[in-house]
This record gives sequence, structure tokens and C-alpha cells, in this order.
Amino acid sequence: MASASSTLKVSEIFESLQGEGVSSGAPCLFVRLAQCNLHCTWCDTKYTWDFDRYRYEDEVRERSVAEVAQLVNAAPSRRLVLTGGEPLLQQRALQEFFARLAPDIAVEVETNGTIMPEPAALSRVNQWNVSAKLSSAGDPESFRIRPEVLAAFRDSGRAYLKLVVNGEQDFAEADGLVARLSWPADRVCLMPEATDREQLRARSFAVAEAARARSYRFSSRLHLELWGGKRGT
Repeated sequence: MASASSTLKVSEIFESLQGEGVSSGAPCLFVRLAQCNLHCTWCDTKYTWDFDRYRYEDEVRERSVAEVAQLVNAAPSRRLVLTGGEPLLQQRALQEFFARLAPDIAVEVETNGTIMPEPAALSRVNQWNVSAKLSSAGDPESFRIRPEVLAAFRDSGRAYLKLVVNGEQDFAEADGLVARLSWPADRVCLMPEATDREQLRARSFAVAEAARARSYRFSSRLHLELWGGKRGT
């Protein structure tokens, strides 16, 4: 039997455009890993972790690190997005995975910012998309905000703080978190909370105006706008 460090729990692998953040629109290969340590009420990938609602056997495949790395190395796109769930829950296996990646693969990791990255990950990952969760996500602050972890991402120089917001209370909480972390404004993205095109369109203007007023970035969600959030897009 393969050890935990030589296998990855994979939800899905697909090619698409990056839908969020500073590399939005870039062609990439997504490797979506299963499991999460948070329980966001508005999460649009609950099939990766909510196994009261979804069957683990239907949603998760254990694949060898070597197999996944070979697939990534052979893909036309030279940009990889590791997402989830929370990818850093599988950090031991990712160390081996990173070592097997071709050097020309640009790596993005989508993380909730609660798990300290190992030095090998910090040095290999080109871009961290750190989606720290606000109180509207539903978990207690002690679960979702780890200042020392967020500071490590900030200090890497390779991280963007991507905050999901909807309304004035979230804007104020986002401002407080940015100030508390001394996170550079030009590396902060505000993104509308939305699960479909209609919500995205209804909320984008207010979020864009809030971002502009604060010298933050605005991030839309291309996978909702173009494909309605269909899985595998």
C-alpha cells in the first residue's frame, strides 16, 4: 500500500482559465484536492469536504504523486493551480509532488491561510492566493484566522490576500484584517460572494467601488460569468 506521503486525495483535474485573482484569464491546469479544515457556509466546492452531503467514495480518488506530476508535466498549459478544499492539508505529499514538477511549471496555490507552509513549498510556489475567511463564512475566528501563518505568507512576497465580501460589514472587517496584518494594499483583492451569475452581477459594482476606494484590487469570478460555475470549469 502506498504511504500517505506518496498519494494525493484528488477531487478533480481539469483544464480551464483561472477565474479569480491577479492571474484571472490565464490558461491553466487545475488540480483540486479533497478535504478542508474549514466549513464556509457559502462554499461552492462542498463536494471536496462535506461528506455528510456527498459520498467520499464518489468524490475522492487517491492518486499517486508520480502519476499526478506526470500528468501536470505533460499538460499544454505551463501554469498549475492547486486548489481545494485546502491543499496544505496534504502538504507532506505536496513536498514530493513539487520535487517532481518540471521547472517551467508556474505554480499557484489557493489556500485559506490557516496552515503554515513548509520552506520547500514557499520556495517552489510562484503565487499564493490566500483567501482568509471573514466572519460571514461561519467559522469561529480561532479556526479561520491564524495571524502568524498569514504573516508568513505576507512576508514571502508571493502572496495575495483574496477576501470574499458582500456588503459594508464585510468591507469593514476586511479593512480591519488588512490593517492588523500590515498587508500591502496592492496585494489585496476583494471578490464578491456569489454562487451564480445573477448574484455576481448584482454584487460586483459595490465590491468594485469598495476596492477602488481603498486602492485594493477587484476580482471577478470568470467561471461563474462564463460557465455558471459548472464543475470542471
